[in-house]
Amino acid sequence: MVVLEFSTAKNLGLGGSIAVIIGILLSVIPALSFLGLILMLLGVILVLVALRGLSEVYGDKSIFRNALGATIAIILSWILFFVFLATLLLGLLGVMAGEQRATGALGASAIALILVVVAVAVSAILWYRALGALSARSGVGMFRWAAVFYAISAVIFAVGLLLTIVLIGIFIVLIAGVVNLVSFILLALGFSSLKPPVTQAPQSGV
Repeated sequence: MVVLEFSTAKNLGLGGSIAVIIGILLSVIPALSFLGLILMLLGVILVLVALRGLSEVYGDKSIFRNALGATIAIILSWILFFVFLATLLLGLLGVMAGEQRATGALGASAIALILVVVAVAVSAILWYRALGALSARSGVGMFRWAAVFYAISAVIFAVGLLLTIVLIGIFIVLIAGVVNLVSFILLALGFSSLKPPVTQAPQSGV
């Protein structure tokens, strides 16, 4: 297994955070939304690689382990979200067509929505643990603030999802996106503030 140097891990984390920030901003532009999605995905991968390196530097494997778990949970939440939209659409079309099986599709959409909320909550908890451990090991408090804002964005996002059937739900989801943008700005500032860990100089024998 390749162990990254501190400076390499720091630069990858900073670059990945900036890529996610740019990706979030581009995702609100319809013509550039796909490019924004690619940048966000690339940025998250770079941040994960950086956190893996820093977990080795600081001797705390929980940093990378929790970050990886958080990433898997959030990817799962998006997959479940599309399942929710598909089953909801089928259910609504079935209701309009007078089909009895439409109830099953609507029930499946409700289950998928609950699973999305659970996955988002798990992601927020694991991400908070990862950045909290990194903050404690590095002494950079910005990481903990990034985790706090991400957790807040997750809560707002979950509330918005539960209200997606009304217009205010979409507005709440957009607010969650803004808070998430702030969390990655704080994450970038955290990486830029990282200092090399102080190692104890070897003592010469008497």
